[in-house]
Amino acid sequence: MDKRIKYNKYDSGICFLGAIVAPSLVSIVYMLLATVVAKICGANLDNLSNNTVFLYFSLFISPIAFSSLFFIYNKKAKINWVKSLNIKSKVSVVNIVLCVVIAFICTFGFTDIVNLFDAVLGELGFKIQSDLPLNINNIGICLAMLFAMAVLPAIFEELLFRGVIFNGLKDYNKWWAIFGSAILFSLMHLNVEQTIYPFIVGTILSFVMLKTNNIIYPMIIHFLNNAIVIVVTYISTVNNIEQSGFVLSYKSIIFAITYCITAILLIAVIIKFLLKKQKKDSYTETKSDIIIEDLPKSNKNIYIKYNTFLWAGVFVSIFIWLIDLISGFSA
Repeated sequence: MDKRIKYNKYDSGICFLGAIVAPSLVSIVYMLLATVVAKICGANLDNLSNNTVFLYFSLFISPIAFSSLFFIYNKKAKINWVKSLNIKSKVSVVNIVLCVVIAFICTFGFTDIVNLFDAVLGELGFKIQSDLPLNINNIGICLAMLFAMAVLPAIFEELLFRGVIFNGLKDYNKWWAIFGSAILFSLMHLNVEQTIYPFIVGTILSFVMLKTNNIIYPMIIHFLNNAIVIVVTYISTVNNIEQSGFVLSYKSIIFAITYCITAILLIAVIIKFLLKKQKKDSYTETKSDIIIEDLPKSNKNIYIKYNTFLWAGVFVSIFIWLIDLISGFSA
């Protein structure tokens, strides 16, 4: 059987559920290994969660889970992911520069709207915990954090969400692909504080993917988006620059909404009028696609059942999100 060169909605459902479950499985294995190592070394298990080495390696849980899920699924489903995602297509220098601009606009243009969201939650009694897992007080930790929290997530989260899930949801229509994948990207973070920003950025990344048909560009934006936050935090820490808190007021609300709308409009103009559209590749995308209607009845039932994985993933992620919400108010 020839390898498929196009993702479908069933691939999206399976991979989204996997993106919710896989990190938990990897986390369990990591905790077991860390416990064994701690016992061998005679370390205090109660202090394990405060150990710098333990915390740093825990940052690799999601990248390991996502990368394993992506490569194993593509192999099992017999999908040529290189062709499916146009990995070998040419990259435009103009588009790279524009993606850098988009990343900076995302980082600084949406900061106030996220702070506004957190401030409202705080006023309602929710305990905000937005600090990075490690104190970035030297260049070594900064570089390590850039690798763990910028490079790897930009690659593997994009392969899953703007790769498999976005392209698969195009089976419905492009709006399902754009906003559906953004909602799933937001839900994947499984906590209340990371609800607004991942949805906004996920939507922008999906529009970029739709326009360019090249996953390299969303990867660039995703990397810079995370990297800027880490570098700014490092500079602020080593120079003892205190970050001013967001003061909830009518003025701050107006400014936050204004900055957000302005950022969205600027990015919309860049994506629509400035980003160069990717030319279609010469291969035929439908050559080896799975067409549900043409399958035997038994196989058709199997593939239809696969679509339930999408809703199972949504249900599980919302359930965990609600637990985090309740925990935040009860803390």
